[in-house]
Amino acid sequence: MSGTREAGRPDPDALLATTRESGSLRVFLGAAPGVGKTCTMLRTARERLAAGEDVLLGVIEAHGRSETEQLCEGLPTLPPVTREHHGRGFAEFDLDGALARRPAILLVDELAHRNIPGGRHARRWQDIEELLDAGIEVWTTLNVQHVESLNDDVARITGIRMRETVPDRLIMRARDVSLVDLTPQELIERLQQGKVYVPEQARAALSQYFSPGNLTALRELALQVMSQRLDSDVRRVMDAGGVAGPWPVRARLLVAVKGKRGDQALLRAASRWAQRHQAPWEAVQVTPLSDLDTAAASESSNLRQQTEQLGGRWETLSGDDPLGELLDHAARHNITALMIGRAPLKRRWWRAPLVDRLLKQRLPFDLIVLAEENTASSRAGPRLPRWQWPPCRWLRRDEWLWPVLGVGVASLVAQLMSSEIELANLSLIFLAAVLASALQSGTRSAMLAVALSGLVYNFLFTEPRFSLAMIQKDQILTVLIFCLVAVVAGQLAGKVRRQVTLLRQSRQQIQEMLAVSRALSAAADHQRVREIAVTALADHLQLPCVFVDAPGAGEAPRVSASHSGSVTLDGPALQAARWSYQHGRASGHGTQTLAAQRFRFLPIRESGGKEAVHGVLGLALGDRARGDRQEGNRQEGNRQGSDRAGTLDAAEEALIDSLINQLGTALSRTRLVADLGAARLAEENERLRSALLSSVSHDLRTPLASIIGSASALRDLWAEMPDADRRELLDGVLDESERLNRYIQNLLDMTRLGHGGLKLERDWVALSDIVGSALKRLGSVVERLHIERHFDDDLPLLYVHPALIEQALINVIENAARFSPEGGRLRLAASRDGGQVVIRIADQGPGIPEALRERIFDMFFSGGDGDRGPQGSGLGLAICRGMVGAHGGEIAARPADWGTDSGAGSGTEIVIRLPVWDPPEEREIVDEEP
Repeated sequence: MSGTREAGRPDPDALLATTRESGSLRVFLGAAPGVGKTCTMLRTARERLAAGEDVLLGVIEAHGRSETEQLCEGLPTLPPVTREHHGRGFAEFDLDGALARRPAILLVDELAHRNIPGGRHARRWQDIEELLDAGIEVWTTLNVQHVESLNDDVARITGIRMRETVPDRLIMRARDVSLVDLTPQELIERLQQGKVYVPEQARAALSQYFSPGNLTALRELALQVMSQRLDSDVRRVMDAGGVAGPWPVRARLLVAVKGKRGDQALLRAASRWAQRHQAPWEAVQVTPLSDLDTAAASESSNLRQQTEQLGGRWETLSGDDPLGELLDHAARHNITALMIGRAPLKRRWWRAPLVDRLLKQRLPFDLIVLAEENTASSRAGPRLPRWQWPPCRWLRRDEWLWPVLGVGVASLVAQLMSSEIELANLSLIFLAAVLASALQSGTRSAMLAVALSGLVYNFLFTEPRFSLAMIQKDQILTVLIFCLVAVVAGQLAGKVRRQVTLLRQSRQQIQEMLAVSRALSAAADHQRVREIAVTALADHLQLPCVFVDAPGAGEAPRVSASHSGSVTLDGPALQAARWSYQHGRASGHGTQTLAAQRFRFLPIRESGGKEAVHGVLGLALGDRARGDRQEGNRQEGNRQGSDRAGTLDAAEEALIDSLINQLGTALSRTRLVADLGAARLAEENERLRSALLSSVSHDLRTPLASIIGSASALRDLWAEMPDADRRELLDGVLDESERLNRYIQNLLDMTRLGHGGLKLERDWVALSDIVGSALKRLGSVVERLHIERHFDDDLPLLYVHPALIEQALINVIENAARFSPEGGRLRLAASRDGGQVVIRIADQGPGIPEALRERIFDMFFSGGDGDRGPQGSGLGLAICRGMVGAHGGEIAARPADWGTDSGAGSGTEIVIRLPVWDPPEEREIVDEEP
């Protein structure tokens, strides 16, 4: 059921759009170069500057025009940046300078300008989008030939295709669009006077582009752009203010159809009217709730396709009051003309036709009633009906079966109780049968139950019995009151049933979409998103479903996900999928393109917009068509199966549209998450490399100075030096060289890791092997300590870069050893905590104050007794955090717990947490599960 909004109540979405925190855009639009867009923008800017506002010229393309250069004098100007291209220097707009300066108004000329390679963005409109996102108000200029949606029209008019175009969404984002216009003769005179191009260029332009015919057509295109923009502004103002429409500022046509074959002529008439008045139009099918189950879905689908082909928009409305739904829709969409066929949407004997009720209304728009013979319904030849038992002609089986059974049971109950209950009260038993029929089968079933109950009640219980004649006035009144109450109660009960049915269907659809939405929001990658989408659609429609996309640019589309089972596409089906992927439109079964295919292919766009196509969703509607035809052949006289062959009803269409929008959003989200993850890894990589390079100059000075001093002493004092002193100096040189080798190994590992992006060469390795290798490399450092190992027996394998984790452990153990007392204890413990492996390295050193435990992981932090003590700490704990963080782990410091051991210092415990991955054997088993 379509939602309605109370009259005079503002639209929440429109109000929200007015409060978005972003910069505003003002576009000075012209039909062609030379109409004075830049000069008009500069004059307006000078007025704002004189009024005390902060105005800044970001870039102005004067093209040597003296008038433009004079208007630039006296205005604050942002210095350009110089970029080299093919050995030449070019002055370009300084985007970073504008973001740092943040003026109140920034002038950036030529929105469609192509930037010199080497900048952040390829086009200037991308620069402006970043400025708008930063909250800066931007003024710019644009010629109508650079509007993306008009590119083909401009090429047909002028014979020249523009390469620099601007997406329409940026124009729609503009707060203000100012049209700067000149007549073709005035523009040609300016061109001849050299005020637009230099003389050589002016002569070429006059002979090709700047002809009176071209300029006149371009002016009309500019006016159309302005008209569309103003119409959008009017609707936004009306929605935000809750203004009741319509405002007759632009013609908008709404055509109401019945969903029958005769509506094709009505749609064609609407298209002709819209073309004559240059007006947008849409078609709506108003379906009463009681007719939702019997609507001809196939004909509605054909009408929808015809509407889209004729340039209109299709929408389906449903409700108990078709007139109210139609008028509410017209008011919300600012409709100025309503077209309807003379034949009513639904004719009832107790209610006037919809056309007649519209004529009685004081409508705020024009009403166009098309003659019935023009709708082609009267020209259709008479169809010879096949004889059926009369109730089967107009009622479904359950609609006449429930009244017959209900009235029969009520008759038996009333016969048994007739001797104990008064005649007037017996009618309540039949009223119960009417209500039961209404609740089970709807209003029409209830009306049949009323008629049968009245006849049976009169025939069996009123005097004279077994006759339809009534001679007593009180009995006549009883029957009439019964019929009246039964009709009202049946109508109300039928209405409640329809509403309950709709609510149940809506709830089921909402639950399905909520489940799909939750699954899509939890999906971590593209492949999982595809699998969820095809599974949800295949289960709901009971049809095979496939997802087709291209693995890379220039590659042919292929099936990347399917359900149920493995579904393959033949050559023609792949051709249809490729066509939808390239053109962004539906193809295949039930469409006008490659309609002979089994599948219908629907393009998936980014967030439901008009950006690049993510992929194509394929539905095997041809299987439904074959099943429906077989069912129709088995059931003679049932035309519904053949009418709906291979089509989707309104609820299924809505579900698919909603799922496609969510699918596009989910695919965009996963792509952004992947990009964000890559950016975070690149940032982490850059941080690690910066820390390493900084540590080279900071931490290598001590061992290098020691080596140089010892070597100098040995060279100069070798003869006078005792053997013991020589050996001591040589041992010092060897220790410091090994220490220096560990630093350089760190540098080489991390540099190799960061080359070409952060790529971890992971491998499955046991933690005990990494720890053993680290202790072996630190042999001379830890030989004076007592090493304690406490490793759990059930530790899983680590999926890490072994060299990096080993180097991180070396740094931590070396730092702990240098701060531990002679003969102290160094404890290495490891255990599993849920989805992580926890490594604890505890020493008996002086400990770290609580306020400094987090800061010791900062580069070059010196805390006296902390990480940067007199002995140094290798490349620092900051490098360890980077190495562990690159694996998705964490590292922290806390006080060591040595119990009540005497002589133990307070100590520090470094805790490293690394994520646990599924072993390769388990991963293979999971992947093979169906």
